[in-house]
Amino acid sequence: MRSLPAIDSLRRAFRWHRRWFAALFAAIAVLAVLNVLSARDSAGVSLVVAARDIPGGVRLTADDLAVVRVPANLAAAGAFPDPAGLLGRTVVTPVPERRVLTESDLLESAGLTGAGKVAMPIRFEDSAAQQLLRVGGRIDILGPTDDGAGYGVVASYVRVVAVPEVAESGLLGGSQAALVLVEVDQTRAAAIAAAAAVSALSFALR
Repeated sequence: MRSLPAIDSLRRAFRWHRRWFAALFAAIAVLAVLNVLSARDSAGVSLVVAARDIPGGVRLTADDLAVVRVPANLAAAGAFPDPAGLLGRTVVTPVPERRVLTESDLLESAGLTGAGKVAMPIRFEDSAAQQLLRVGGRIDILGPTDDGAGYGVVASYVRVVAVPEVAESGLLGGSQAALVLVEVDQTRAAAIAAAAAVSALSFALR
C-alpha cells in the first residue's frame, strides 16, 4: 500500500528538522514539570523558620526569620505563616537553623512554665556573669537571709526560662543587666522579691 503524499511530506520534514522537533518536545516536557511543581507549591502552606541558629533569650529580628512552603499536612501545630507577628518577641529556648517556629518557642507562650509555677523577672548584680546563664539551666539564687544578718541561698535549683541580651547604655557604653526570667512557685517568688527589696541578688550555677 502506497503512502499518501501528505504523510511522505511530514516524514521528510521530520527527518530534516529532527533537532528542532527534539528541542520542542524537551521544552514541552520541562513546561509540564514546572506546571506540576507550581501546582504542588500552590497547594502548600507558608511557614516561618529560623534563618540561622537562634539562642534562647534573643528578641527576634527580620534577619532571624525566613519563610518556606511545605505541604499542608506537614505544617506543625502552632506554626506561623507570616514573620511580621514574630518581630520583637523573645525566644525562650534555642532554635536551630531551618526549624519551624511555634508558640511554644516564645516568651508569651502558655507553655513557658510548668503547672503551679510562674515566670519571675530578676535583675542580678553582676551583668557580666549573667552571660554564663543558659535557657533550661539550673541556678541557686543568692541574697540576704531572712534575719538580714547574712547572705545565702534564697531559692535553690531554679530553672532559667529566658536570658535576654545585655543592653548597652550610658555615655561611656557601660552595660546594664537585663532581666532574667526564672521558673518558681509562689512561695519562692515571694522570698526572692523580699530579698531583692533589701539588697542586690546574685546566683550560683548548678
